Amino acid sequence: MWLDGLFMAQPFYAKWTRLFDSSNETAWADILNQYNLIESHAVEKSGLLVHGWAEGPAPWADPRTGRSPHVWGRADGWYFMSVVEVLQVFPCSHPGRAQLMKYFLALAAALVRSQDGRSGNWWQVMDAPYPGRPGNYIESSASAMFTWGLLKGIRLGYLNRAEYLGPAVRAYKGLVKNFIEPQQNGTLAFTGTVAECGLHQANATYEA
Repeated sequence: MWLDGLFMAQPFYAKWTRLFDSSNETAWADILNQYNLIESHAVEKSGLLVHGWAEGPAPWADPRTGRSPHVWGRADGWYFMSVVEVLQVFPCSHPGRAQLMKYFLALAAALVRSQDGRSGNWWQVMDAPYPGRPGNYIESSASAMFTWGLLKGIRLGYLNRAEYLGPAVRAYKGLVKNFIEPQQNGTLAFTGTVAECGLHQANATYEA
């Protein structure tokens, strides 16, 4: 399971179920189970999540835990956005909604703790001891995802405004200052984005 994949599937799954089959308890349980699985296996002590978890052997997975070796910012960004999107449509009466909310709040708190104090944004590889090391860098796409998730969580009333608005605004200002570049043709470029990182048939690498 990759964190990225939860965004690719679960928001659509949840929205489709809400629109067309809202009484389908099996579907809601299945959606919740994907988050329960990843939360059971991928969360670090920091509260951030490693990029993926494998139930069986995989070249990139720890043979004992099945976890990938690092916290990749954009993967946590996809995951953070997926949880808040699913929360919007997950039935308020379902007992699993409280668990989803717990996951969202825990990651939001971990993101604020890991926010870079100088830029207001987040590192490409987020797990210690890599922030600040040569070759690592403040990455724009993950930072944008985290900013979006924090602001949406505040708007929907999931996150305490007094606690989270300051970090979210600092992150937004950091994005504008560090990554928005006017172009000669009058358009704007969004820079500082990693090309691609994945868990494939080799050790995970995040050097792009």
